[in-house]
Amino acid sequence: MFIASGLTTPPKGKVYQLWFDDDGTMRSAGLMNAGREATAVLMTGKVGQATGMGVTVEPAGGSVKPTSSPVALMPLPA
Repeated sequence: MFIASGLTTPPKGKVYQLWFDDDGTMRSAGLMNAGREATAVLMTGKVGQATGMGVTVEPAGGSVKPTSSPVALMPLPA
């Protein structure tokens, strides 16, 4: 579960995308609702050997791999 509040709305045509960080390889974990200031998202996929998680701003519908620098990175376990 990822919980966030105080988010600014991403630019038009963009969404926040969640990622698991597998020792430097990012794996999609879902999209956040771009129209909400506070949200809770059930991350998809197995945590597995993830060493962290990140959030990027991606084109609507998400990306297979990150296309922007992370707006947040957090180590796991948190």
